[in-house]
Formats: sequence, C-alpha cells, structure tokens
Amino acid sequence: MVSKTTTLKTVAKELAPDYSLKWLHKLGIYKKYIPKIRKVNLGDLDRTTPFSTEFGYDRGGPIDRYYIENFLELERKRIKDRVLEIGDNEYTLRFGGESVTQSDILHVDSSNPNAAFIGDISNAPDIPDNLFDCIILTQTLHLIYDVQGALRTCHRILKPGGTLILTVPGITPIDHGQWKDIWYWSFTVKSMQKLLQDTFSGDIAVNSYGNVLAATSFLYGLGLPEIPKEKLIPNDPHYQVIISVRATKKDVS
Repeated sequence: MVSKTTTLKTVAKELAPDYSLKWLHKLGIYKKYIPKIRKVNLGDLDRTTPFSTEFGYDRGGPIDRYYIENFLELERKRIKDRVLEIGDNEYTLRFGGESVTQSDILHVDSSNPNAAFIGDISNAPDIPDNLFDCIILTQTLHLIYDVQGALRTCHRILKPGGTLILTVPGITPIDHGQWKDIWYWSFTVKSMQKLLQDTFSGDIAVNSYGNVLAATSFLYGLGLPEIPKEKLIPNDPHYQVIISVRATKKDVS
C-alpha cells in the first residue's frame, strides 16, 4: 500500500524538480512537516526580545482576548440580574446587556468614581453575603497573592445558584507596566481545579484554550490581527494560554 506521504512526494516531484515535504508544507498541503535538526528557519522569530511589551495592544489587540471573549460569549446567559465585575463593567454591559438589572464594580482603590465597592477581593468584609447573581473576574486573580481568600470571597458574596465567571493566565508574558510588581501567579487547569475544590461548593467547570502557535505568538507580543483565527481555534491542553472557570454556587433551597 502506498503511504499518503509517498503519494504527496510523487505529486510534488511532478510539479517541481526540487520537491520536498517542506515545499508541500509551504503550500499548505502537508501539515505535519517537521524540519530536521539544525534546519529550522526561525526567520523573524530569531530574536531575544518581543515585538511588543504591551501584550500586543499596540499591534491590534492581545491574542489572549480572543479566548477570553469567546468564553464570555459562551457564558452570556449566566451574566444576568445583579452582576459584579472587577475594575470596570465593560464585559458586564457587553455580554450581559439587558439581562443585567444592576451592574456593580469592585475597584482596588478610589480611582474609579463608578465603583460601588472599594477594596481587595481577597478580604472584602464590607460586601454583604449572598449579594450577586454573577461575578465576572477576568485576568485578575494572578495579581492577588491570597488566591484562596479571593475565591472564598467570591463564593461568600454570590447568591446560591449564582455563578463565578473567571479567567486566568497560563502561558503569558509578565507585565512591564503597573502590574509587574504584583504579578504573582500563572495557572494550569489542574491548579485551578484544586483551588476551586478547596474554596468553592457547587458545580465547577475548568477548561484551557491555546496551542503552541498561540502561546508563541502571545509571548512574542504579536497582535490578534496578525494570526489567522483558524490557527487559534485548535486547542492543545499542553499549551494553556488561558484557563477559564465557570463555578456555580450550590443552591441549598
């Protein structure tokens, strides 16, 4: 039986005398080509500094936002009634829309005049128990040293049946700006599963998003428009760029 690779080689030889699987790979015909040792062409990636130190914001937007916002779109129906978001309420309004009856913001300091609550979510005694139907906590937990305290607070202030919608970084650059001194953590699916099991009672779903191209591009600071969306879709759990959590507090009624 003639193998698929042999057949491709035969076709390539008819098309070009200097045929190779590398040539087929460049044409997009043969997807599994791996260069031989010392034959890898690094091209523009042959550098020790990134293209952007701003997560790609200056190149059209961060790659990780593709995964974060797709996750929020999937969870849109849970963003409803009274919703708490950290820092601002952009995602509450964008994905909750008319399903949100009250949008509250928790901010770490008084610099946001629209914040209903001021403080650190890892220790927020001023926020009453069982208050919110949904909490949106995206790309924040890694900036909080007391991760378990933050998750316990989320559990406490959610109503029974309420949902925590959370994302955290996995494979990521570390901020060069205002967050660099409090960038404590990166996570994996396993670590988030363990943290939620230790702090949260209810239904928990943890997933990851990313692949080797997405991870490499994000580390180099490439912008979202620079990577075809179809190359971000394949998910490889060995390259976890973003970890998502949907945790619904147990309804005891």
